[in-house]
Amino acid sequence: MSFVYDEPDMEKLTINLPPIEIARIDILVEAGYYPSRAEFIRAAIRKTLDTHQDFVSKELDKIASVSDEGDHDREIIPRISGVGVYSLSKEAFERTIAHGKKMKISVVGVLNVGKDVTPEHIQKAVESVRVYGILRASPRVKEALRARKKGGY
Repeated sequence: MSFVYDEPDMEKLTINLPPIEIARIDILVEAGYYPSRAEFIRAAIRKTLDTHQDFVSKELDKIASVSDEGDHDREIIPRISGVGVYSLSKEAFERTIAHGKKMKISVVGVLNVGKDVTPEHIQKAVESVRVYGILRASPRVKEALRARKKGGY
């Protein structure tokens, strides 16, 4: 029996497997255990994640507790921390820079960085970044964020 997620917004990952493992997957697909190679891989990943659920939950709780701390000034965002989808615009970086602050970013989920954000914004406004999940930004901004990386992506 296979379980297929109804995920409208999936990210593509590329993996390399030895030919014998691909052949073993194909045998299971052909026998009807899984509808496709991709679903077999999704099921294997879900099963592995389920075996580590306690650890992952504790880590998520740590990140969530950090997001509840500190000041939440709507004009200055020195700490972005939590689970979900976060978007940072050029204006958010510029406000942070204008107030002489540095962002500490810790996201589980998706971090979207505006297309008009430059590596200079990152250098001036970001102290540290940790993204577990998906980081969407220009290649130059991703590279600038890697220099401030603290785990994650």
